[in-house]
Amino acid sequence: MVDASVRSEVRRTRRALGTLGDATDRAVTLLTIPSDPVPRTWLASTARRPAVDPSLWLLHVRYARDRDGDVLTRLVETYRPHAEAHARRHFRHGEPMDDLTQVAYEALVHALRRFDPGRGIPFLAFAKPTIIGSLRRHVRDTGWAIRVPRRVHELASPARDATELLTHDLGRPPSPGEVADFIGVSEREVLDTMVAEDVRTTSSLDAPDAASGLQAEHVIGRLDRGFVGIENRTGLMQSLERLSDDDRELLQMYFGEERSQSEIAEVLGCSQMQVSRLLRKAIHRLRRLMVDS
Repeated sequence: MVDASVRSEVRRTRRALGTLGDATDRAVTLLTIPSDPVPRTWLASTARRPAVDPSLWLLHVRYARDRDGDVLTRLVETYRPHAEAHARRHFRHGEPMDDLTQVAYEALVHALRRFDPGRGIPFLAFAKPTIIGSLRRHVRDTGWAIRVPRRVHELASPARDATELLTHDLGRPPSPGEVADFIGVSEREVLDTMVAEDVRTTSSLDAPDAASGLQAEHVIGRLDRGFVGIENRTGLMQSLERLSDDDRELLQMYFGEERSQSEIAEVLGCSQMQVSRLLRKAIHRLRRLMVDS
């Protein structure tokens, strides 16, 4: 009987504590929720209204107190569209959108864990610098095919935006000098940024060019193998001039006139075996001269 009464008292205490915790959270919510003044025509604007949804702010208060994973999940689901919007704004051709979105999600969770509702600052105003900073670092570190200076990263987006605005106003693409004047930097910095933007992404050498449809191997110069043949022929002619007249005549009959060793033996008045030995010696001398030249 004693045990039953103890358990009943424990249950009543837990319910009372739960009710007290909820009441405390609601009180903290009312005290810390950001608010805007209510505009009035005839009276002074002293009344204020919440700048955010009170039920959403209550979730921030509860998570700050308990660090409940379920509450964090609900907050992430609520703010996920904002993180995805920032990821889309930082998307550039050739960059995986899934990677940008994942970086934005991680930054959102990091901001939720650091957020203190007691300061009375709207969460989105607090989280925006964290999400944008994480996305920019990701793009700086992994969004370029080659590593470029930090100054180029800083000027890439302003130069791109200035080019779009000036193109709309001028009715033509602006010059680098006009872009430099618009954003207040030197023309050399704008030129360096434009060059870096051209190599932001790389493509396969086998991919056809968008304008001409030709592959890189048809456009980029290659070593002409004919030059090697020219060098070999030049070396051969110079080495032949250094051979004796008998060796040159023997090689001319065998290679130039394509006579057989038996036919050459009849011309020279010797045996076919002797012709074979003479050819072997002449070729050996010619090869040695070509190597030494």
